[in-house]
Amino acid sequence: MLALPLVVLLTAARTSVAPLPETLAPAPGEHKPGETFTAKAGDVILKGKILDTEVVTLDAPISVSIAKFSQDIPAGTRLDPVLAPPKTERLTGTSGRYYCGEDQQARSKFMAAMIGDFGSKFETVVRFCFVDSDDDSKLDQVFLAGAKDAEFQKSLPIAPTAFRREYLQPDDEQGEVTLVLHKFKPQSNRVQLMLKVHRNGTEQYFTYIATVNDDKMAQTYPRIESNPKKYPYPSTFTDILGASVSMLRVDAEKGEADLRINRPFRMQLFKPVSVTVTYVYVYY
Repeated sequence: MLALPLVVLLTAARTSVAPLPETLAPAPGEHKPGETFTAKAGDVILKGKILDTEVVTLDAPISVSIAKFSQDIPAGTRLDPVLAPPKTERLTGTSGRYYCGEDQQARSKFMAAMIGDFGSKFETVVRFCFVDSDDDSKLDQVFLAGAKDAEFQKSLPIAPTAFRREYLQPDDEQGEVTLVLHKFKPQSNRVQLMLKVHRNGTEQYFTYIATVNDDKMAQTYPRIESNPKKYPYPSTFTDILGASVSMLRVDAEKGEADLRINRPFRMQLFKPVSVTVTYVYVYY
């Protein structure tokens, strides 16, 4: 389930971790597979729902302290399942399943100030991360994610603490992925489809969606466009996040197209990725 290739999504850091990606699952839509329908600009063609891949809840409280960070975490608290690169495993001396608590900087102004005072020893985000080293549903070690200094990178043993796991649960943000007929191009009779991600009803920007299926990674970009000059209608998009959609007839002048869903979105681990570019100006 963890799909090891997703480790490459981790950013290079010290004792770094990254959230376990969510899961995309097909969802019922207005149109059923095998059904031919006519669509206009703005119409939703396919729907998918976003699920939490793994939900982890403490069954007992934990009190932890490393360096000058301390926290009492009550029973019932949810921890975030994360992935860790081999470098983090080497630095902490741990292996197994990793689950992390909240950002210590965000907990209080004192913690934020403390990180500032010791900025050379910690990243800007510091979290207590717990380890189930033998997959027995009990946490038995803890380390500081975000520690730069070797003095604070090694894991420490804790009394075995029970927790429970649930898989493929609805996310708290009512996450949804849709494939929409975006626009027509009358000059070329092309059609542009658009993938959209919504959370709590608000559209989220992303550069591409990273997915893993059968231990293989793929990147899917939001805009998908037909090319009738090269691939005359009827033509088929064979893999849009695992979905297959055929364009049987297109009349860009009228702004309509006859479509057929051959296959819905595939259930798979997925992660919307936003790429930002920073320009640095150097003056001589």
